[in-house]
Amino acid sequence: MSYDLLAWPIDAAMAPEQAIKQIQDRASRWPVGIGRDRRIKAFVAAMHEAFPGIGSMASPIPMEFDVHRDWVFMALPWSMVGDLVRTIAPLAYNSGLALFDPQRKEVALPRAFGPAPLGVAGIEEHEQMAGTAMNAIIGGLDVPADSTAEAGVHQSLRALGFTMQSPLGFEITPDVEAEAIANPLRIPSSLQTTQRKRELIEQLSEARAPRRHEALLMLSGWDPDPDVAAAVRGLLESEDMTTVGIAATALAHQGNPADLPALIEAVHRMSPADGGSVESMLLPLGGAFELARAVGPEAVEELKTKARAWSQGPVGRRRRSPTSGFDFEQMLDAMGSAPRDMPPR
Repeated sequence: MSYDLLAWPIDAAMAPEQAIKQIQDRASRWPVGIGRDRRIKAFVAAMHEAFPGIGSMASPIPMEFDVHRDWVFMALPWSMVGDLVRTIAPLAYNSGLALFDPQRKEVALPRAFGPAPLGVAGIEEHEQMAGTAMNAIIGGLDVPADSTAEAGVHQSLRALGFTMQSPLGFEITPDVEAEAIANPLRIPSSLQTTQRKRELIEQLSEARAPRRHEALLMLSGWDPDPDVAAAVRGLLESEDMTTVGIAATALAHQGNPADLPALIEAVHRMSPADGGSVESMLLPLGGAFELARAVGPEAVEELKTKARAWSQGPVGRRRRSPTSGFDFEQMLDAMGSAPRDMPPR
């Protein structure tokens, strides 16, 4: 799951609607020309200074950072959206880039044309819903079955003109709201059509990473289906850590214990033992634990032992990888524990 931002240079003042259409058109076509816009270069340099190692498995922040010739795509971890936007927005603003937040449908123009960087008003509501889903993924936390208060929040936000978006990528309209709130990890039944499944599987082959991630997120909430399982299984071998993380979750949700070895191998590839980081290995680790719990306690303990060893780096060069302040052992225990009162998938 991620919170997406898109940044691009603009050369004139324009209405927000025009700016949004411009970046949507730009992101949907193949780039034409050689080299990068100087403003893109300035923004990229500022981002690397603010977030060393950004976009790589060595970064302490599991954030996707895809730089194109004339635009940039960023996928932020939901647990850090507010803080990251507060840092990223001024960098884009001062580098001459517009910044679009598709979750809130908001755009901020750069300093030459806009009054201020992109703000954070409204992000908290998206973080709260994503937090419910993410807590369930990393294990052991409840997804509330009775969410009358949350439905009331949605209704109030709609009255103010907000569009409620599921962390899985679909719009939460009144007709699917009850299912979306009851289980944030599942696509509502009315949206799980054969045609939509076919479209999403085809979208996994698109050249642009944001489009692939969008499809993969939707498929991660699909009910058990052999076509979906086959489509996401091969993506565990991707070099894109975001793809591997979402694919692991999607495959785990398909519920076939025979896929556990493939998920464990994905955890190893993302870990410090194979050149990754503790943060990147956590992305597929949640899915691996989900299937390990289905196999039994011995499988859970074996996975804990492997994860603990791999978090230290290669044999002979053991070191403690930075973990951004969280307790790795506590997280392993949480992931290995059976979730309580989880709604049926």
